[in-house]
Amino acid sequence: MKNVDSVEIGRVVGVHGIKGEIKVLLYGSLPEFRWDSVFLDGAGKGRLRRSFRVLNVRGHKNILIFALDGCRDRDFAGTLVGMEVSVRRDEIPAPAQDEYYHHDLIGMEVASEDGRQLGRITGIISTGSNDVFEVDGPYGEVLVPVIEQTAVTVDLKNKKVVVRLLDGLLPEEGQGR
Repeated sequence: MKNVDSVEIGRVVGVHGIKGEIKVLLYGSLPEFRWDSVFLDGAGKGRLRRSFRVLNVRGHKNILIFALDGCRDRDFAGTLVGMEVSVRRDEIPAPAQDEYYHHDLIGMEVASEDGRQLGRITGIISTGSNDVFEVDGPYGEVLVPVIEQTAVTVDLKNKKVVVRLLDGLLPEEGQGR
């Protein structure tokens, strides 16, 4: 189980080279973040959380290449693919204005501009070009792209997101739950 003192910031999406480096897709940007250590959380039975000291980080945009202490070859790095990457909550900087961390949005209520309740954000998919809210509610699972045309307001204090619905975003009436 994830500790309450840490925040998921990305996922290991691959290996790089033969020296044990891993590729990490960030769930947002962390400008000027000092990478001292990270936690890797595995899925499935028997997989434990493990802390790694960060030796080096390089890359650009949302993909970073990490060299971790104790991860010295491609085979070991391959066992880390798919793991969630977390850092201590007190180490992450405050987000810029009109930017939000995924952990702040999960669980928020989502409604349309016309007042329809769509449900709660249960997950966020990072596609590279934009994020997509996974919303579970009365219409079943609704995938809402976080783009200029749909994003209206995020109210962290009241835990509510209001979105503009695009044609075809909701299932036809009567096809939801």
